[in-house]
Amino acid sequence: MTLRHRAQLGQLAVLALAAAPVIAAPPKPIVTLTTPATWADLDTSAVKGRPARLAWSDDRATLYLQTVEGETQQTLRFHHYLVRKGGKPVAIDAQPKWVEAYWKWKSAKTFVGDLGLRIDVDSRTEVLDNLNGVGANKGVYLTDSPIGLTGQALTLSKQSGGKRVVNRLLLKGHVIGEFVDELIVPGYTFSWSPEELRLIVYRAQSGRLTIMDDTGITETIAETKDVVLPAWSDDGAAIAYVEHVRGSRFSIRVVEVEGR
Repeated sequence: MTLRHRAQLGQLAVLALAAAPVIAAPPKPIVTLTTPATWADLDTSAVKGRPARLAWSDDRATLYLQTVEGETQQTLRFHHYLVRKGGKPVAIDAQPKWVEAYWKWKSAKTFVGDLGLRIDVDSRTEVLDNLNGVGANKGVYLTDSPIGLTGQALTLSKQSGGKRVVNRLLLKGHVIGEFVDELIVPGYTFSWSPEELRLIVYRAQSGRLTIMDDTGITETIAETKDVVLPAWSDDGAAIAYVEHVRGSRFSIRVVEVEGR
C-alpha cells in the first residue's frame, strides 16, 4: 500500500468518526441506592391504627413508628412502637425523647435555614363539577332513561358538585405533598436529608419515592409505590419509608445510600 493510499484511508476514517452519532452518557444518579429491603410487614389491626410518624434512632439500628386511631380531636389515640430489621414491632409507653429532635429538622419548612430551599404552601378551594361531585349529583349520570330521571338530570346539571380544599406543598416547582380536605401534616410526605447532602426525599404524585437535589433535579425510585413517611437517617446513609401493600397491610422498608 502506497503512502497516498494510507493517507486516503486515514482521511476516510476521520470522516467516518465525525459522521458517527454522538451518544450522550446517561445522567449521573443523584444518589446510588440499594434495592429496598423490608424491615417489617405489619397490619394496622396488629399495631392499632394508621402510621403517623417514622423516625430513626441516632445509631440507625432502630426505627420509631407512631400510629394513630380515631378521626376527631376527642377520639384520637396514639400508639408507639420500636422496630428493628427483621423483628416484630415492640410496643412502648411513649415516644422516645430523640424522636422530637429528629422530627424537627426532618420536617422543617426550610432546609437548615437556607431560604433557597423553602417549602411553599399552595391552598385553594376547588369546585367540583356535577359528574365528579358527591351524592345525588353523580347518581343520574348515564341513566337508562333517555330523558334522565324526570328532568332531575337537567336540574342537577346546573348545580355544583360540591367543593374541596386542596393544600399542596411545593419545592422548586414540584409537588412534594398534597392534602385534600385535610390539615397539612409536616413530614408526612417528605424528609430533608442531613445538611451535607442538600437533598430531599418525598412522595411524588405518582405515589413513588422521589429524591430531589438543591437545583430541582429529581430521580424516582421505581421499585416503590404508595409510600408515606419517608425518613432520612441523620447520618445520611439510609432512607426508611412506609409502603401500603393492600387493605390494612403495610411494610416498613429501607434503602441504603451507597454513594453520590
